[in-house]
Amino acid sequence: MRPALFLACAFSFMAPQPLAAEVTQPCFWHSPNDLPLVDTNARYWRADFDLSDGERLEFRGTFPFARLMSFNLHRRSDNALLDAVTDTQLSPTAGSTNPFLSGAKRYAVKRDYTFSLAANRDRKEGDLTVGYSIKELTKLRLLYRIYLPDRRFRGGGVGLPRVWRVAPNGTSVELGGQCPVPEEVDGLQTIGPTRLPAAQGSPQNPIEWRGGGSPSNQSQGDLFINRDNAYAIALTDFRYGEVLVLTGIAPSYPMTWNGQRHARHGQVRYWSLCSYRHPSDRSASCLADEMIELDKSRRYKVVVSPRHLRPKNARAECGIGWVESMTEGTGALLLRHVAPAKGFTNTTSGLSSSQLAGPVLGLFEPVGHYASKVSVETLGCANPIRR
Repeated sequence: MRPALFLACAFSFMAPQPLAAEVTQPCFWHSPNDLPLVDTNARYWRADFDLSDGERLEFRGTFPFARLMSFNLHRRSDNALLDAVTDTQLSPTAGSTNPFLSGAKRYAVKRDYTFSLAANRDRKEGDLTVGYSIKELTKLRLLYRIYLPDRRFRGGGVGLPRVWRVAPNGTSVELGGQCPVPEEVDGLQTIGPTRLPAAQGSPQNPIEWRGGGSPSNQSQGDLFINRDNAYAIALTDFRYGEVLVLTGIAPSYPMTWNGQRHARHGQVRYWSLCSYRHPSDRSASCLADEMIELDKSRRYKVVVSPRHLRPKNARAECGIGWVESMTEGTGALLLRHVAPAKGFTNTTSGLSSSQLAGPVLGLFEPVGHYASKVSVETLGCANPIRR
């Protein structure tokens, strides 16, 4: 029986010492510019590597200042999701705090963590197993995501995890040292020339939401599915009207963007609305949950339009959000729910590919109607929504 890959949380770990020889490995982490369905309020890093029987990778990093972080392991041949570990599963080093645990101090000074990725024949207590055997241990890909960095800390505010390759005999070498250097870990994701998945149905008025990629659909490996993430997709066509007006009820989520001191959890850890071109998502525009104004009933109103047709009152101080449409023709909207709480069922993670979303999302399905720019501006800004 072939070895199974696993990500193992290390409860006590000292980073292995590099070999005496100077490190000559190329950078381990790279900033990808070809990922599909990117959220422009997240930061993505990718690493491609091989792993032989008996070898392991040891990671030592610092928890970023952000809403959520995760590592997802893929098979490079088809990008199928193999395993994942999310921030709350990572073990802090001795004396450090995991700032993502509910109630934890988000601005704890000591905030380091460790974990390992290995190929072993026997599963050990505490391992996170892939769940099925893999024919080859080479050609692996790791995606590191940082969702909604705090406003004060662009890119998460910390350096990238350092990584060592450890041989079966215990010798080790650091991969890439500290490159990219921490100063380069900044800003948000670059949009690349990638594509949206084929969507079922056609643009409608009102719009029609259907299930997009989800971890349960391993065949959509080209989407770099995140184990904790799932989508609903709605096709758009601005021949129906100048602007698209979305109304809905937001699931509860923790507040972090403006520097809240303690970690909290909600019905989802993060959600967002994004607009893409279709069938290409070369350009994208997204609103993260905390950028969307809510009334006391957690209701919101968001306008989607080309930049030159943005209504004057489509701004946060008037209680109306705005997402730039990347096209005046056909496009697509993406509703993203990340890490829904156990027991919360009105979420995109409950959707199969192309399934009509309404019966699953219920009250949390955004309703979208096309309208004129003038009709939105007549709503005025007399009663702005305040949190």
